[in-house]
Amino acid sequence: AVVIIIIVVVVIITIIIVIIIIIFDIIAVVIIVINITIIIIIIVTVCAVVVVVVITIIIIINLIIFIIIVIIIIIIIIIIIVVVVVVIIIIIIIIITV
Repeated sequence: AVVIIIIVVVVIITIIIVIIIIIFDIIAVVIIVINITIIIIIIVTVCAVVVVVVITIIIIINLIIFIIIVIIIIIIIIIIIVVVVVVIIIIIIIIITV
């Protein structure tokens, strides 16, 4: 009778241990999955932020280049106008003196 009781107790204990191990495994898997999803979310957000920053930097650089080009074009136009006006004035002066 004692042997049967011991066997039953051992079986119950092993079943409990197995159940506990299974529960802990499930918890561990859940924790790992949660960690992985958090890491993925962090990576995705970081990538998104980096992409946005890079895009804004590119846009700003393009704007600066565009503004510089416009300024250069305006300066060139002003120089051309001044040169043309000076040449016209010189021609008029020459015509008047002649």
